[in-house]
Amino acid sequence: MGKKEPPRNLKQALKGKLSRREMEKLITSFDSLGDIAVIQVPKELEKKASLIGKALLKLNKHFKTVCMVAGEHKGLYRVQPVKVIAGKRSKKALYKESGCAFLVHLGKVFFSPRLSTERKRIAGLIKENEVICAFFAGIGPFPIVFARHSKMKKAYAIELSPQAFKGLLHNISLNKCQNIVEAIKGDVKKVVPKRLLGKCDRVVMPLPKGGENFLCEAMMALKPKGGVVHFYRFVERDRGAEQPLREIKKAAKELGMKTRILRKKKVRSFSASKEQMVIDFWAKRLK
Repeated sequence: MGKKEPPRNLKQALKGKLSRREMEKLITSFDSLGDIAVIQVPKELEKKASLIGKALLKLNKHFKTVCMVAGEHKGLYRVQPVKVIAGKRSKKALYKESGCAFLVHLGKVFFSPRLSTERKRIAGLIKENEVICAFFAGIGPFPIVFARHSKMKKAYAIELSPQAFKGLLHNISLNKCQNIVEAIKGDVKKVVPKRLLGKCDRVVMPLPKGGENFLCEAMMALKPKGGVVHFYRFVERDRGAEQPLREIKKAAKELGMKTRILRKKKVRSFSASKEQMVIDFWAKRLK
């Protein structure tokens, strides 16, 4: 009798443990943050969450903990609650990306590993001696990846959340980029007019919900010769870039600036009706 082959995926690992109906509801994709996996468990399968978590641990030996998403992003700091469903009861992850390391406190700070490709892409666009501003910097993935993979002169990283700001300082030190990444605690709407007017070549806005309210500040931070803004936004799938393009135009008109769209592209799916989009645009004040 041949040796039984080990399961190759989560569905195989749970075969015989979930009903056919439950299998249809099972979400097999998950986020990997160091030795922690974060998975979505549909409401109908919540009673089987521990079983799903244990199966995922068996399947991926490098994971020590499995967490399930326990609610939507909420509050001023857009934090998503998570719950440990299997393994070590820890929500602290050491996540590595593009040669950088980040300490992430899951459930306490906003962080998405799904923008790793975007971080590397923008790093490749940064020219020598550019000054960058990272709005809503969180624990620092954008400016720190830029520090490692570009020849920028400096990055200002603005973050309002006390918990995320603490993580930002830690990660700047962890990646030894204190000389070129400056953490600023505060609200973008207050920090830009006071400290960053006309100082930056490039602004990154990785806040997909509500970022449109800070477009004026992004353009105000650009140098008089003009600069580039990377604007992220959730959009209705069937309407594409229609809404964000309108918002860019409105902000530019308000400030007396001209703009040019450089790129508009879907970053990832968010739900059946929504997707996250990035729009890169150049802006300069009119004479």
